[in-house]
Amino acid sequence: MNKIKLSKLIQNHIHIIGLITLVFIAFISTTYYASYKKKQIEAFQKTLGNIYLKKTIVTLAENLNPRYEDITIIVNDNETFEKIIKNIDLPESEINKVLEDVSKIKHLNRVYKNQKISIKIDRKTPNKILEFSIERSKTKKILFTRNFSLDTFNHKEVVTKLKKIEVYKEGEIISSLYSKAIELGIKPNIIIEFARIYGFQIDFQRDIWKNDGFQILYENYLDENGKILETGNIIYANLILQGKEYPLYLFKKDKTSDHFDEFGKSIKKSLMKTPINGARLSSSFGMRKHPILGFNKLHKGTDFAAPKGTPIMASGDGKVTRARWCGGGGNCVKIKHNSTYSTVYAHMSKFARGIKEGVRVKQGQIIGYVGSTGMSTGPHLHYEVIENGKKINSQTLKLPSGKILKGEDRKLFEIDKIKIEVLKSELIAKKN
Repeated sequence: MNKIKLSKLIQNHIHIIGLITLVFIAFISTTYYASYKKKQIEAFQKTLGNIYLKKTIVTLAENLNPRYEDITIIVNDNETFEKIIKNIDLPESEINKVLEDVSKIKHLNRVYKNQKISIKIDRKTPNKILEFSIERSKTKKILFTRNFSLDTFNHKEVVTKLKKIEVYKEGEIISSLYSKAIELGIKPNIIIEFARIYGFQIDFQRDIWKNDGFQILYENYLDENGKILETGNIIYANLILQGKEYPLYLFKKDKTSDHFDEFGKSIKKSLMKTPINGARLSSSFGMRKHPILGFNKLHKGTDFAAPKGTPIMASGDGKVTRARWCGGGGNCVKIKHNSTYSTVYAHMSKFARGIKEGVRVKQGQIIGYVGSTGMSTGPHLHYEVIENGKKINSQTLKLPSGKILKGEDRKLFEIDKIKIEVLKSELIAKKN
């Protein structure tokens, strides 16, 4: 009877008994696992404390992280060499050693925007520099190498030897000369030079029509990898405007060079027609309603609307007599060309590197960039020509034409012209 009751009791409470059994098994398992885990951790900690294992881990870490590191730095605005070197993870003694050696070379500690500095570092404690170089131009750099016996740096100038090649390009102008030239792979500085030499006779805003054409033969300088590092002279240029050709040839004599038309006449005048390319004449010389002041006032210059950052060129050789803030004119430059003429360029976003009062500039040299500083409603160049102290209309100014080659110079020019035509024909034949 008791057995029957016990059996019924078990049957009625089987789920509770099962639950209790599961809880017991879980408790036992958890306790065992915790004990096992504790033993494993203690064993692992003992292993980590092993001095030989520590050395092995350090060695592996050193092998995983390269000992030598190459760093390339492109200089930003307002940076100095000292600031750059102090931002690198180096001991203070190492930084002082580098700064001391660099300071021995005149002007080298002064760096400029986009200049490249390359550094090779040995990361084996303590960190130290094995060598570093400071770029001076596309073809020159100063290389410093560590002298381990004296613990100083030796330096030398490294010059990249370049190979000169002549390149011929031609194209049909669909939207603009610049865009077509870029499409053909012509470097921007060659396009600017092309526009400069035609700037005395061609108005690029109004004289060029759709489907006009151009031809250009110029020099490229390549490094040992075939990369273009520099460009040279424009040897031949030709603009075909509404079917009429305007060919120009480079003629060198002694240390001077200039471009002449097919009749030996220089296209160079004392002042360029416009000191900016690809711009729109937005306000002429004369009376107008001032866009900011709101009343009629004599506009003593010519305004050329152009995107911010467009290069502005010196319209003639001369001396910079002003390169500073000019009140309503914003950032401005004034150039004295001779006893008769001066020119003013206003509202610049910034001056070109090296442009300051007292320096001499060449015709076509970039002196600044289009902006909207001062009293200005938008990016443009305000350009003035001053003749004998009086501001005049630059667009109606009649300037003497360039010189005409005569005598022996004319004979030499004709020979050079034939050579250029032959070279052009050969390059065209190679392309075809």
